[in-house]
Amino acid sequence: ANILDGTAMSSTSTNGSIEAIYNSYLENSRIDMQAEDANVYVARALRLIIESVLAPLSATLVVTISTRDPRTAQWFEYMMNNLVDSWRLAAVQLLRFRPDSQHVRVLGRKRVNLLLVDSYNGLLDTHFTEDNADFDDLDYYFIFLQARDRLIPRQKQLILEHCLNHYWLNCNVMIQTAQVEVLVYTFYPFTADKCQAADPVLVNRFDGQQWKSNGTIFPEKLNQMHGCPLTVLTWHQPPFVALSWDPETERMRTSGFEIQLVEHLAIKMNFSVHLRNLSLLRPENYRMAEGVAEGPLEVLLQRRANLSMGYFRKTARRNQLLSTPMSYYSANLVAILHLDRYRLGPLALLVFPFELSVWLLLLLALIVHTVLQVGREQGGLQILALLLGAPLVQWSPQWRHRIIAGHWLWASIPLRVTYQSLLFHLIRMQIYANPPIQLDQLLAEGFCGVCTANTRRLLLEMPQVVRQPEMFRSLDVGTDWELLDYLQQHPGSRIFAIVNQDVAGAYIQATSSAQVNTYHVVQQAVNVEYTGIYMPKHSYLYGKVDDALRRLDAGGFILAWRNAAFNVRSREAVEEQASSQVINHGKLSGIYIVMAGMYLFAGIVFAGEVLIQRWS
Repeated sequence: ANILDGTAMSSTSTNGSIEAIYNSYLENSRIDMQAEDANVYVARALRLIIESVLAPLSATLVVTISTRDPRTAQWFEYMMNNLVDSWRLAAVQLLRFRPDSQHVRVLGRKRVNLLLVDSYNGLLDTHFTEDNADFDDLDYYFIFLQARDRLIPRQKQLILEHCLNHYWLNCNVMIQTAQVEVLVYTFYPFTADKCQAADPVLVNRFDGQQWKSNGTIFPEKLNQMHGCPLTVLTWHQPPFVALSWDPETERMRTSGFEIQLVEHLAIKMNFSVHLRNLSLLRPENYRMAEGVAEGPLEVLLQRRANLSMGYFRKTARRNQLLSTPMSYYSANLVAILHLDRYRLGPLALLVFPFELSVWLLLLLALIVHTVLQVGREQGGLQILALLLGAPLVQWSPQWRHRIIAGHWLWASIPLRVTYQSLLFHLIRMQIYANPPIQLDQLLAEGFCGVCTANTRRLLLEMPQVVRQPEMFRSLDVGTDWELLDYLQQHPGSRIFAIVNQDVAGAYIQATSSAQVNTYHVVQQAVNVEYTGIYMPKHSYLYGKVDDALRRLDAGGFILAWRNAAFNVRSREAVEEQASSQVINHGKLSGIYIVMAGMYLFAGIVFAGEVLIQRWS
């Protein structure tokens, strides 16, 4: 009996162990979170999403399973097995994040995403925010949230708020209720009731065979912004942005090329502009350069402004930290100098029409013919008189002297007419000595470049400037216009200004007609600068603003606003202004000096002849 009892007890223990193992196996391999027909229903909805929505967006789909509950993770994997068996349209990158396995983070861009999560914390575990934060164009996130019905509203709201805060504009959340309803929600950041809100909005519903509203899985959200305010960070930088305080209305007056541009964008996208004025400091004073002040970069990085403009020049560093759409303005940075140092003196202008070799040959010919005339009365004075166009008092009877005189008469006429015409043209056109045409020539002559602090910071990226940084210094001026005023006030100094080419042209046109030819722009451009609108990295406004700018550029609107801002006139108008300059007495001072010298010399000769006559 004891033996039988022991055998029975051993059999009972063995059966209990087997049952425990079997129950553990069933528990760990459960895929029956719900009925199989419900699983098929959800799988069909996901398959249609992948085929009709996600696959056309990219050839590679990133499928991510991230859960805090192992059972939900296992159910998601079971669903993915069913999907993979029935769908082979594109390459799939499958990522898994489970609490019972070690997380291996896969770096790189993830543009089109299907995420299967059981909570908001599961979404955070994917680290997709960090992976996609350094890219400008928009991503697509279709998030399947599988949770209890009582938990869905809170988790769904957290996920949509996460999408709004991190500029995930194309972000949808699909849920499945206990009644096997498959619904898709999204958010509209700008509505008639709220601005910058992430309230869930139902956009589609699956009926078992198809989605009821085809084509609205990722609806357009920025065509109508319902007058919501956007903060535009800017500063006084005419003619791009001109800000002035109106004491009568106690409001800020705005004008300028970029103001017109953002106003047009506001009308097209229906948002209101809230300008935030910032006083620019030297770049080394900002925190990005180990300073203490907050500049445009700091404000945008903290997302306290939606857009920023004001002759905001593009650099590789700024493009890395911020997003910027198409550049709507580009121009050369040029070196401009005052021509007073190259102005021809009154006497130098008289010999300028002919080169030195011509003057030497003319002097040699005059000496030779004078020697040939030696022995004759009046000697070489007759040849000099013919050269100057004076009439001969007495014609020589000798044929040799007549040939020489005739030769000088006929040769001097075109020479004299050419000289007089060139001299008149040079005086009228205010010709200067040849100024440098390259930056290296300017530096070789001992010139020093002056520019604004922001421009110098850009120039320091050029190897030529890095080699000679002491030859380029920045002034405490805010705009290129003020820099040109400084150049105008120091006409005799060995300095040249590095400014925007359009600003230089507008400044020259704004001066009086007498000043049109007093500046010289070096032919070799110092650099090329590109200007655009900057916004926080990965901003959802990037794509819409970029598309609007390209349309405006193709239509010619940007060029028209640019020309109007800089008061660009046609080349014919500028040449007409230059040709209408009045020749004043100052331009003829050289001729007056020569004539006065000749009359003085003639007076001295005449007085000497009178004295000699009286003494004799």
